[in-house]
Amino acid sequence: MVNKIQRILVPLDGSENSVRGLKCAMNIAQPIGATITGLYVIHVPARTAIRITPQQRKKEISFAESIIGNALKMAERSQTNFKPRTETGNPAETITRIAKTGNYDLIVIGSRGRGIGKEMFLGSVSNHVLHKAGMPVVVVK
Repeated sequence: MVNKIQRILVPLDGSENSVRGLKCAMNIAQPIGATITGLYVIHVPARTAIRITPQQRKKEISFAESIIGNALKMAERSQTNFKPRTETGNPAETITRIAKTGNYDLIVIGSRGRGIGKEMFLGSVSNHVLHKAGMPVVVVK
């Protein structure tokens, strides 16, 4: 028996593909009353974490708030349940960790399509999430 989809995780990064991922998730969530968590991960590489200035940090937080705010407006217009979430860390690892610990039923992630080899079609973050999340993942291109 297939479990009902109640909680959907949608990583957001401001790209057109992440917006398409959010739209796809809203199309899934709205008719069944599922809740979408829109996750923006502020990428702070470990080797530079100490050198980030307060101004750079403020700029990153402002950008994250803008992305989440736009997603919230889209969800409100489509009458979809939406919860915003912002985290700091490596995007691929953070998305995977949140998905595993947050009892999500589905991840809908946009593919940026950058890089070479297997990442040419998926993108490095979506490729990582697809292979490491351990749950259903919809990759939207």
